[in-house]
Amino acid sequence: MKQLVFFVLLLLSSPCFSQGFDDNRNQYMRRIFDAKYMQKPPIFQPGKDSLQRFYFNHFQGFENIIQKCIEKGDTAKYIRVYFNFTVDENGIASDAAFFKVASTQYAQGEGAKTIKYFFDDKKQIQEQLRKMVSALPTWLPGIESGQRVSANVEDYLQFWVGLQAPPR
Repeated sequence: MKQLVFFVLLLLSSPCFSQGFDDNRNQYMRRIFDAKYMQKPPIFQPGKDSLQRFYFNHFQGFENIIQKCIEKGDTAKYIRVYFNFTVDENGIASDAAFFKVASTQYAQGEGAKTIKYFFDDKKQIQEQLRKMVSALPTWLPGIESGQRVSANVEDYLQFWVGLQAPPR
């Protein structure tokens, strides 16, 4: 019996056993989740339309992008600027990252093709996106396993380059 008590005390005092399940769970919850695959992704409370209006009001690169598209003859198309950012467990958006500029004939759909001549403008677009995302109001944070977590949100802003946009 004394040996059993000694063995139990030894196990409880060992550092590898004292870390416990909670530390591993906290470490898991501190990672950044992909919003597309979360139980409850972060939410921009005013809604998706308000978020798009916010992008248009705060992104300073439209004129440069439109001008370059016209110069290269890329008109009568929808232009999309793809980016992502992190919404932390407090709902604060940060860490904007530019992904690509692409074009498509359709307002909705996944068939956008990357426009390669914007690769030279990557740093400039990245900086404009950082300013835009840092101005975002607070979001409702994402929830995973009942806890607030940080999440990576992928999004794009889209606008028409041409005389008349096609009917939707």
